[in-house]
Amino acid sequence: MRVDCLVLGAGIVGVSVAVHLARRGRSVVLLDRRAPGEETSFGNAGLIQAEAVHPRAFPREFRRLLRYAGNRATDMVYRPGALPGLAPFLLRYWWHSAPARYAEMARRYAPLIGAAVDAHAELI
Repeated sequence: MRVDCLVLGAGIVGVSVAVHLARRGRSVVLLDRRAPGEETSFGNAGLIQAEAVHPRAFPREFRRLLRYAGNRATDMVYRPGALPGLAPFLLRYWWHSAPARYAEMARRYAPLIGAAVDAHAELI
């Protein structure tokens, strides 16, 4: 059997990729260790979240930062030993969460989320 493409993961992204490749004439194998949509996509129930236009910003208020730094929050828990490896990513996250950069990111995300709703309607 000749296969052009192997798509790993039968969640919403993998299924979408496989369908679009097949529509373009490719021979596609979609492979997942479980049934389609039973892992990551199961958790979000296949929803496209409009609120993702405004992703969660890194806290910039000193009091909240101290609470997180002390590992005393329920919405964020970390292992202190992991911080050295995470530091570069956390710093970039903090930098991109500045109000002006955050507003620009949300403005740019809005058309992508809108297009995602239309693109997925036919796959539903």
